[in-house]
Amino acid sequence: MILPWQESARAHVERLLAAERLPHALLVRGPEGWGEVCFANWLAFRLLDLPDPTTDAEPLDVAARELAHPDLRWVVPEGAVIKVDDVRMLAEFAIGTRQSAPRKVAVIERAHLMNANAANALLKTLEEPPAYTHLVLTTSQPGQLLPTIVSRCQSLVLEADEEAARNWLRQRWDEEIVESRLSEYGRAPLACDEGLRQGEDALLPILSAIAAASHPTRAVEQLLELDTDRLLARWYRHCVALAAGQVNESWAASIPARRLAFFVDELIRTRRQLLSSNSANARLLLERLAVNWRRMCQSPG
Repeated sequence: MILPWQESARAHVERLLAAERLPHALLVRGPEGWGEVCFANWLAFRLLDLPDPTTDAEPLDVAARELAHPDLRWVVPEGAVIKVDDVRMLAEFAIGTRQSAPRKVAVIERAHLMNANAANALLKTLEEPPAYTHLVLTTSQPGQLLPTIVSRCQSLVLEADEEAARNWLRQRWDEEIVESRLSEYGRAPLACDEGLRQGEDALLPILSAIAAASHPTRAVEQLLELDTDRLLARWYRHCVALAAGQVNESWAASIPARRLAFFVDELIRTRRQLLSSNSANARLLLERLAVNWRRMCQSPG
């Protein structure tokens, strides 16, 4: 399934295929939450010459990842990192013989999470790409990839078309809900869609309850029910709205910019810790954020 704002990228790939000029290594890049993995899903099925089975009722980015096909390998991060052993196995697959498809396809999802050893192992495959094999890397953070990896791939940039994304969401969800939630998810349509599919509550009422609570850690159970990475990103956006005077809550009026800046720094550190470590304790980190949020809102001076 191609998302509406990805049509130009799809047409570009089709032209390259028709001209037999599709490169052996593609770097599919786009803003987080705009579907670079979904596009890789379509691309894998297209290169394997298989019909794409995804529908509006199914997750958009898992069909190829879970496909047991002898000519496909799909590498995903293990926790917060892609390890060298996974990339070495991919390299062995790349030099093997095709089994049933016209091409072999190897996808590395969120390639910016490769550790140093994994990235260096991939370089060897990129330097001498095997025939009839296509490597597809997806990322929302290309600046975290080795420049030598980026230079050996042809970038395929997925543009963010907000109007097309909004129309797509309106076909799936009530328009009022879409408009009220999009800003929480950074206007990223797939992040918003997934949050709504998982029944995530609006965050501002939870933050307001923490601000007024006598025991803020009780709200942590509610926070833990949300996707932690999306939660911290949503919380950050509410801080931005708070700094801009766009939060109409009684506790919001008197928070000094300096105190808010300190809290934002803590949010960023917490998100980085959770993304970079498989052993980080989400409960403890969220409890600390809740306590500090309440302290900031109740004692702003």
